[in-house]
Amino acid sequence: MHALLLVLCLLVLLLAVSSVPAANYPDDLPPAEKAIAGTVDPWGLPFSDSLRAYLQRFGPSSNFALGLTHDLVKVWPLKYWFRGESVPSAVGDGARLQADKVWAAAGETQSFQVVVLPRMGAEAATYRLSATVTGAEGAVVQTFRQYFVRTAPVTYPRYGVERWPDPLAPASEVAVSDLDCGAFWVDVRLPAELPATLLQVTVTVTDGTQSAALVVPIQVVPGLDLRPKDFPLVAWFRDRYGSRRLSPTQMLDMGAMVLEHHMQAMDLLQGRFDPADPRDFDAAHRFLAERGQNVFQLDSPSDKYDFRLLYDHVRQAGWLDQALIYSNLDEPLEEDFRTRNVPWYRDIKAKYPGLRVFLASAGHSRMAEGCDIWMTDLSTVGYDPEQMRELRAPTLWHYYCHLPIHIQLRAPLTMAPNMEVDCEALQHRLALWMSDYYGAKGVFIWAGFWAAGLSDDFWTKLELEMTPGSYPYGGIHNGNNFLVYPPQSEDGPVLPSVRLKVLRDGMEDLALLRSARRWLAEGKVQGARARHLRQLLDPTPGVFVHPQYWDRLPETLLERREAILRLLADVAPAE
Repeated sequence: MHALLLVLCLLVLLLAVSSVPAANYPDDLPPAEKAIAGTVDPWGLPFSDSLRAYLQRFGPSSNFALGLTHDLVKVWPLKYWFRGESVPSAVGDGARLQADKVWAAAGETQSFQVVVLPRMGAEAATYRLSATVTGAEGAVVQTFRQYFVRTAPVTYPRYGVERWPDPLAPASEVAVSDLDCGAFWVDVRLPAELPATLLQVTVTVTDGTQSAALVVPIQVVPGLDLRPKDFPLVAWFRDRYGSRRLSPTQMLDMGAMVLEHHMQAMDLLQGRFDPADPRDFDAAHRFLAERGQNVFQLDSPSDKYDFRLLYDHVRQAGWLDQALIYSNLDEPLEEDFRTRNVPWYRDIKAKYPGLRVFLASAGHSRMAEGCDIWMTDLSTVGYDPEQMRELRAPTLWHYYCHLPIHIQLRAPLTMAPNMEVDCEALQHRLALWMSDYYGAKGVFIWAGFWAAGLSDDFWTKLELEMTPGSYPYGGIHNGNNFLVYPPQSEDGPVLPSVRLKVLRDGMEDLALLRSARRWLAEGKVQGARARHLRQLLDPTPGVFVHPQYWDRLPETLLERREAILRLLADVAPAE
């Protein structure tokens, strides 16, 4: 009898479902979706296929789906374009997505992205996130909301996306409406002293009525003694944004924030030295040095005061080896380098022994006679990446700027990795791998914060500068002059970017590679494992072939990194 009733109930349910007419797309799409029904996504997938995959993310009554992706992809704002795992929301505790295990070294920050995907036609809603970590004492989780900025049209190859994710602000909620998704960045800071352990990060998101959760396990590899700041990643940071200026305290706090990401605001001591009272200069140096800074740009000699006083002060304080000054002429042509930079450099070296001079320039003859540190782009004439891997003098740094001048290119600058907002995330991280491989001893990025072109109401408009550069510069270069963002309130902190986070991850990659090389040199890895590790430490041709040709799948780099960590975990000393 019970079996007969069950069959009858199933027949009634089947008849009810079959009586609901199937959606007739695109006619039955909401107006916003109907407007994009004939488009393709940046990868070339028609909206019809994106829609079909999207609808499969939801349960029958789910308000939203919760997505997860790694830290080496930029999440574009249109919710139908998201690629990654997801789980549908439900009433109560909701469903839970168990992610694959992620490998990380003790002492680094492991990141991932959480994406809220409202159901098609959903009303505007606010989504709240909570995150916890278990299984690792001292590990800390921090969450950021990602903002999408409108970028200017450019003349070089880019995905056809009008808004890109980049500004980040500490937050645990996001309001989402229309066709957008909501995106969070999650940092998990791992203490350097952690033993081998498997920890779990649980992220739950709710709209107030339904929820969904993600569980991300992280396998920690101990004992690698990562030292990211041994490889200088530096940039210039100024106090102006729009018509406003940062206070001295905000400037130092910005320096501390970027140091947390293994970048150094090298010029924060400029303008602080007072020969009559150097206490402010010394306090600023101490503040930054205590947080790991080891490269400091000084004022250049001028008529403001006797430069000998600054030189002697730094020398007597014991950190002259960390001090630099910039050359007298930026990005010189060949004749200017020979007639102006070289004599000036010779005079500086005679007057101030031990003080180093750095210069961004095309490759000229007699480079070592004009600077101690030569900064050059991977794509310029006069620089041969393979031939100059072992360059003895001057010291080679790479220079990532989307608009160097007074150069010629041997290959397209726009086809090499760079730092713009509208570059793929892979480019920012891969650039550091390339610099390490080609023998650079440091990296300079133009610029960390030089944001006069951002409007005072940036956080209202969320729009980047739209005015092309003027001669001898030119064009639009989205975010070329900043890697951090202005405060959301006048006295608030300067805020990080997705690009800064990706660069941090790249710096931790380089620290991992150096640790692996140390283990090889110390004989901690031997035999077949050592041979395999040497293969993994060579990124060519698997990760990239040369500066203009690389594997465009971010998973290739991530899998190489995981393979290195797995091998080192097998030989890591027992705790």
